[in-house]
Amino acid sequence: VRVRWLLSIRSIMRQQMQRVIFQGFPALQHALPGSSALGLRALATGIPSGDQQIRADGSRGSWSSTLLGLAGLGALGAAGAASTQQAHADVAKVDVKVPSNPYARPTEGLRGVPKEITVYQYEVCPFCCKVKALLDYHKLPYKVVEVNPLTKGELKWSTYRKVPVLSFDEGAEVVVDSSAIMSRLDAELAASSSGRGGAGGKGWGRKGGPPAMSEAEEVAWRKWVDDRFVKVITANIYRSWDETWASFTYITEQTSWAWGTREAARLSGAVLMWQIGKRLPAKYGIEGDLREQLYSDCNKIVDSLKGQPFLGGSAPNLADLSAFGVLRAVASTPTFKDAMQHSRIKEWYTRMEAAVGPSACINPKS
Repeated sequence: VRVRWLLSIRSIMRQQMQRVIFQGFPALQHALPGSSALGLRALATGIPSGDQQIRADGSRGSWSSTLLGLAGLGALGAAGAASTQQAHADVAKVDVKVPSNPYARPTEGLRGVPKEITVYQYEVCPFCCKVKALLDYHKLPYKVVEVNPLTKGELKWSTYRKVPVLSFDEGAEVVVDSSAIMSRLDAELAASSSGRGGAGGKGWGRKGGPPAMSEAEEVAWRKWVDDRFVKVITANIYRSWDETWASFTYITEQTSWAWGTREAARLSGAVLMWQIGKRLPAKYGIEGDLREQLYSDCNKIVDSLKGQPFLGGSAPNLADLSAFGVLRAVASTPTFKDAMQHSRIKEWYTRMEAAVGPSACINPKS
């Protein structure tokens, strides 16, 4: 009986800790170690993955060394999940659909630039940071709601359980998937007077002259950011113990968790991700030195400017905003600092900072 009880507690802690440690970088969920059928089902259907679905490769990881460190956090997570389960069941769900092609700017069903925008997010999620870069650039005011990665109670009203989720005009419409959100908002800005320099926005990314690339080229770059750049950055922030610790310190400092929960997440998450990080290059097909791959990808952006200040030409386009948002998500980490120092990306990044400007969030975290 005692053995079954311990196994049950370990299973609960594993599920809850895996939810916590991926708050900052949902792309890492592709590298999760296997677990029981119950754990996999819970992970595959419940954990936000920043536009990407969770997969497990069947490998096993040892949790014996971190069991004691996880105990307090696991119990907290289990209690929180249990206390909200019935409440979630009683709430009518909003059925949210992901567009079949999130990179296509819609031409039908446009309703105008929303007057009120609420972003359901994880503060340092790279996909959320992409969307916030666009909102900040166009100076579209928005509120943020930080989603609890254990209970996800803030999204109990939605059938879509990953971040970011945007609610327009107090729930009149809900849009999901970071790339689909950016496509939709860009189309609204282009079609509206506010998108051409009127009240409520800076104007969309093609102001100031003709675009430097076709829409097909822009889409290719946006896909590259999602499929390559995010993964290279992710593998870099967990390439060594020192960097993993520094990354988790940064990630957990962005939360509003209680001290004990935050410290447990930092220690346990760093230990686990240091081990998983060793497998990420092979998992993502990244060959050679991780830092050199990062520098090469950063320089690829710079080389593609072709003498222009931005990929979009004289003003940022969605490719610029996507790459900038992903980089900004890891600001203050050793990975970010090395990228600024050892690649040629710093001048472009500085121009993007100036173009995007300060946050348009109207209820920033204290």
